[in-house]
Amino acid sequence: MLAGRVAVVTGGASGIGAATAELLAGAGASVVIAGRSRERGEAMARALGEGGARAIFAATDVTDPGAVAALMQRVAGELGRIDILFNNSGVEVAEGLDGPREDDWDLLFDTNVKGTWLCCKHALPHLLRSRGVIVNNASMAGLVGVAGSVGYAASKAAVVSLTRSLALGYADQGLRVNAICPGPIATQMTWDEWDATGGQDEGRRRAHAVCPARRIGEPGEVARLVMYLVSDEASFVTGAAIPIDGAKTAGLMAIDRYRW
Repeated sequence: MLAGRVAVVTGGASGIGAATAELLAGAGASVVIAGRSRERGEAMARALGEGGARAIFAATDVTDPGAVAALMQRVAGELGRIDILFNNSGVEVAEGLDGPREDDWDLLFDTNVKGTWLCCKHALPHLLRSRGVIVNNASMAGLVGVAGSVGYAASKAAVVSLTRSLALGYADQGLRVNAICPGPIATQMTWDEWDATGGQDEGRRRAHAVCPARRIGEPGEVARLVMYLVSDEASFVTGAAIPIDGAKTAGLMAIDRYRW
């Protein structure tokens, strides 16, 4: 399905990024795992290579313009092209009802927004040549307000708006840009959040209670949505921000039905 195509996956060594990298590689794409953890990134690239895929790790801090520019230049130089960019790198921090600390606000926007924009900016010349596709990992928090997540929600709303604006600007040049908006997913970021707010058991109980599907999602489920969006099957899908959240953002919930 993706034979001959080159995909860059930021934050591709764990969670949603790793699940997506595996699917892309399994479909025939060459995959570049970009991230800050050399140990995890190289292990992921080796695992994909052992499965028969062409995969490399590129140490990258997405908040560093020079590092991002070098990443895209390296990928295009070594692999000849860029067809797919999955902006998956992101962070979440502890917040009060009035938002995070000021330095954490900067961290959220530097990583979630600026990092996504920098990757798009420096990949665009290559993606325009290949008539490629960008998928940005936003969040359901980018579609609705979330009490106690002021900074995170604001940063992810910015990612949604960035996605739509780029899609509008480049649709007539064959470049597609979409966002996915996951709810709680079984990743380390979710476990860390639960650990900081009452523990794993309480976190799972609360998450299930307010989700109409009464569960959280799996990384592979999100990866399959990304896979669809980067495939030719989604050739007319651009400018979309797609929830994958068990119906949490579908409408007003009867909170008394899903009582904490």
